[in-house]
Amino acid sequence: MYEDFIKAIDKSNSICIISHQNPDGDTCGSSLALYRALKLYGKTQVGIFCDSDFRESLKVLDGIDEYNKCEIAKFDMAIACDCAEKERMGEYYALFSKAKYRADIDHHKTNDFYGNINYVEAGVSATCEVMYKIIKALDEIKPCLDDTVAKLLYSGLVTDSGGFTFSSVSSQTHKIASQLIKYNFSASAICEHFLKSVSINTFKLRARVLSNAKFFEDNKIGIIVFNKEDFESTGTSGNDTEGAINYIRDIDGVEIAVAISHTDKANSYKISIRTSDRVDASKIAMTFGGGGHKNAAGGRLSGFLEDVKDKLLKACRDEL
Repeated sequence: MYEDFIKAIDKSNSICIISHQNPDGDTCGSSLALYRALKLYGKTQVGIFCDSDFRESLKVLDGIDEYNKCEIAKFDMAIACDCAEKERMGEYYALFSKAKYRADIDHHKTNDFYGNINYVEAGVSATCEVMYKIIKALDEIKPCLDDTVAKLLYSGLVTDSGGFTFSSVSSQTHKIASQLIKYNFSASAICEHFLKSVSINTFKLRARVLSNAKFFEDNKIGIIVFNKEDFESTGTSGNDTEGAINYIRDIDGVEIAVAISHTDKANSYKISIRTSDRVDASKIAMTFGGGGHKNAAGGRLSGFLEDVKDKLLKACRDEL
């Protein structure tokens, strides 16, 4: 199934791997797993890139310090990992566009197959599901799936599946997870780190923001806002907002949860959306140029905060 990808790997002397902006565990886990696997496969000129900083929780991932170190200006092959749209590569799309072989490995249903090699399994729990099968195919040619690669893939599965609780989790997800935990790493430590552990400052940020949550449409829509003042007063940043939205989504009766987070740019906001199975989050996100999955999506919006709220609220009401 992955013959085209493997042929391109074999024909390429230099390969770059690109994660999406505002990286999460899945884009980093799948990218770093492939980075290490290609090194073990025998490829010496491999670069890994991301056009964003990493939040603190991701800095435990093996190889995270290798990002953006390679100085090759043009690669024979470029591989985008977990990038629903090519624009999510940011400045590193230039590397992707120049490559002879351009591979798109993803799981978002809004992906438009922008590569000349595409492995997009829309709706699976994580890109790491797809990446496991690709690395497994490489491993059958030359061993390249070791303990560290397995740990990275498992980290991506855990984070993007909500600890195997999201509706995108399938028997395939569990089969892959069961294969990965045969390797020598602590699966429980990964779950503890990514699903439970937070800093005291992040706790204070969540407490502050959640206490100001607003609800609409008989509590079917819940909205939280991360303002500059929230970050400043708690010593946090936009990298510390991950996970807070789930507390709104978990409330009985809430069908749509929205998090609006102020970015470093004036009047610019990062939007995250989580929904019940009855509501399609990606349709809401697409109304303002975003994208994602049925139950988890997002994007960016610019404007005055109240206008941004009104636009989002209308899109949510329309989808309800």
